[in-house]
Amino acid sequence: MAKEKIHILGICGTFMGGLAILGKEAGLEISGCDSNIYPPMSEHLAEMGIDIISGYDPSDLPKADFYVIGNAISRGNPALEELLNRKANLISGPQWLYNFILKDKKVIAASGTHGKTTTTAMIAWIFEYLKIDVGYLIAGKPKDFQKSARKGSEDIFVIEADEYDTAFFDKRSKFIHYKPDTLIVNNIEFDHADIFKDITAIHKEFHNLIRSMPEKAQIIFPTDDLNIAKVLNMGCWSKQESYSFKDKAQNNYTSVLPDYSEIRFRVGADEGELKWQMFGEYNARNAMSAILATNKYGVTLNQSLEALSNFRGVSKRQDILMESENIILMEDFAHHPTAIQMTLSGLRNKYKDHKIIAAIELRSNTMKSGHHDDVLIEATKEADEVFWKSEDKTQVDKFLDSDANRSRIIQSAEETSNEIIQSIKTKTVIVVISNADFDGLSQRIIRKLQNG
Repeated sequence: MAKEKIHILGICGTFMGGLAILGKEAGLEISGCDSNIYPPMSEHLAEMGIDIISGYDPSDLPKADFYVIGNAISRGNPALEELLNRKANLISGPQWLYNFILKDKKVIAASGTHGKTTTTAMIAWIFEYLKIDVGYLIAGKPKDFQKSARKGSEDIFVIEADEYDTAFFDKRSKFIHYKPDTLIVNNIEFDHADIFKDITAIHKEFHNLIRSMPEKAQIIFPTDDLNIAKVLNMGCWSKQESYSFKDKAQNNYTSVLPDYSEIRFRVGADEGELKWQMFGEYNARNAMSAILATNKYGVTLNQSLEALSNFRGVSKRQDILMESENIILMEDFAHHPTAIQMTLSGLRNKYKDHKIIAAIELRSNTMKSGHHDDVLIEATKEADEVFWKSEDKTQVDKFLDSDANRSRIIQSAEETSNEIIQSIKTKTVIVVISNADFDGLSQRIIRKLQNG
């Protein structure tokens, strides 16, 4: 019997590349095209023998049974226009994922504005540590796995559940397609200003997901998030499992050390402590979600804690690239004021005697829109110096005017790497914050430090 042929438009994105890996493991014939072919995803795909076509020239389109359309593909894309003219079989990435992979799995979905990737990686790692071969799709590069996706032999699948829209022809949130058996909602804040008018539009998408879940499904969430409470009050027919800081709820976590490198957890009547290389309260919350999710599938609290004590994290999430006696260089993905504030607060608690320098690229659509400008200065208060990069000079000038003592403008990555190095007079943590490569700023700093 001939293999089914799948061609993916936008194959080098973390999500779409993950679909390609899953399809290949499922025995399908996979190819794809993209205008941005870059590692690590391009390397992953090449290792699996997946052909990647550079660009979207219609003459390069191979014959396929289905063409999977990434949500970055818009009308006007020449390959898409050709496929529409042909009346080819188009399908969105999330719908394809459900039809071919998730339909016969018990799905654990990690959602929320922050922490999706790390929480998904934690859950997948707990099962991996216990030698339970679950499937997963992580929209990042997990350090504990060779690949960002795996089909798995068990009937459990762990997925990062994004509220961003599905495709040019399906404006529902991606996660509506996943039909989770266990849903984690880490938090809900306003984001994705390019597709959501306001926070109530995001509430509606989460409500649409929750109202589609069966009674026997479970929803895991913190008690202190008012936006989650609003969504649940719109209607919930599934089981609920909540957690809190300290003993406000039956399931809770407490910091043993201020930087959360040691944490005490309680799940029902069980208690245990975790010592790990992660830090910050946001990671304690991610871990609490992961512990409760895996507990639903027979994993004990102590088993989860042992696994998490060996968890190495995800690239660009508190990712230490260089560490010497006096200098620590770290990358973080934080793309929202709350995430920036939590990252810097965690660093301040962990490195109390260090100077903290933050370089922040305002790159997400919401950050570039200026929606969060009024809270960004407050979000960065734990940093001693902040270097801002924005396509909009007026936006950066606003930060310079309101906080001239700490704020600096980034004209180029080369200039800024020199300026940062020259400002190092004492023990220093440099954190480069971006959801992209920031023009190679981290590597420039490393090279200059190594070369003296």
